[in-house]
Amino acid sequence: METTLPGKRKLHRKKDLQEWGEINQWTKLEIIQTPALNHVEFKAYYTDQDGNPQLHHEFSVFQKMHDRWYYVSGEFLD
Repeated sequence: METTLPGKRKLHRKKDLQEWGEINQWTKLEIIQTPALNHVEFKAYYTDQDGNPQLHHEFSVFQKMHDRWYYVSGEFLD
């Protein structure tokens, strides 16, 4: 939650995000493209709690505030 833009934090449940991050084993982060300074398309590979390989593919928007980058929003991709 600390990396989410402060004004957007109320839209997320910290407990849910933390649980999702902790129950999975993250194995690889692949940056696909950065078409603009504050846009990133990435693929995050992980193994879920049942041992199945998974892929999280997202196009994200970030905002810089006080020399720090914050997550604003994202669109899940196939």
